Amino acid sequence: MKNIKTLVLLFIATFAIGCGGKQKTDNAQLETNISPVIPKINSTIISVLVEDNQAVKEGDILIQLDNANYKIAVQQAEVALALAKQNVTLSKSNKNTAASSVSSVQAATSSANAGVEAARVRVDVITKNYIRFKNLLEQNSVTQQQFDGVKAEKEATEAQLKIALGQAQASKYQVATSQSAVTSSDNGISIAELAIKQAENNLEAAKLQLSYCMITAPCDGIVSKKVAQKGQVVSIGQPLMAITNNNKIWVVANFKETQVAEMKVGQDVTIEIDAYDDKEFSGKVQSFSQATGSKFSLLPADNATGNFVKVTQRIPVKIVFTEKSNNDFPLRAGMSVTVAVKTK
Repeated sequence: MKNIKTLVLLFIATFAIGCGGKQKTDNAQLETNISPVIPKINSTIISVLVEDNQAVKEGDILIQLDNANYKIAVQQAEVALALAKQNVTLSKSNKNTAASSVSSVQAATSSANAGVEAARVRVDVITKNYIRFKNLLEQNSVTQQQFDGVKAEKEATEAQLKIALGQAQASKYQVATSQSAVTSSDNGISIAELAIKQAENNLEAAKLQLSYCMITAPCDGIVSKKVAQKGQVVSIGQPLMAITNNNKIWVVANFKETQVAEMKVGQDVTIEIDAYDDKEFSGKVQSFSQATGSKFSLLPADNATGNFVKVTQRIPVKIVFTEKSNNDFPLRAGMSVTVAVKTK
């Protein structure tokens, strides 16, 4: 009986020594980033250049879509841009013509104003001469014929003054019209330049849409879940395949809430992968989830309903590898692992 008790105590002591300072769980698996490959346009697949489980590099062409309509859209946008630039050239030419017209009309206006002043001087001189001849006629110092000649000259000069005033007024109107044409040309140039910017944006958008006809790998990794087939009509957002990142693998271990009290970021971790029984990997704790796994479930438990049953919750812990990857032991997302965190 004493021997049995001794063996039991020895087993318990050995177990305590072996497990002391460690928190262990087999509720863990490997995780990685999985990037979906989806089209950004509606089109038809004309070729698929990769196969399932094929390794690819970021930027490698995966799928080619029919680009005929998008090429036409680019050509139309290029034509629209050329027309917009031509409109700017035409508007500037119209402005130059209007500006030249303003200069010519201003010169004509100056000449008309000078003609008005000259006509006024002549009217003043003739008017004074007319008054003098009128007085002389009353004194019978000149003949009626002489007086009539001066009178006719006065009336002709006054008529010339009216004509000069009309010409000056017309010139002022032409100046205002020409200046308005210049202003209108400036507005036309501004609108035409805005049209160029719009056409440039449309061209860039058309080129961007055309670039989407070539679907490339978003990252380095392995092609997975390929469903894309030649001739398939695809729409925006439709999953065609996924790229599993094979360069960055980590562990998500779901520890019981009673295990994490002494666990901290940076603690060393021993990682055992079920696929490789005779191999241990080294890692460290990188972070703790802010919520338990049940909080992220589709139907989380509602303990306020009155049907409360206390269940020990699991807290996801992210563990990263501290050793370089080994091609002899390839790591794949979803593999089951067992981890032991050294808390002391």
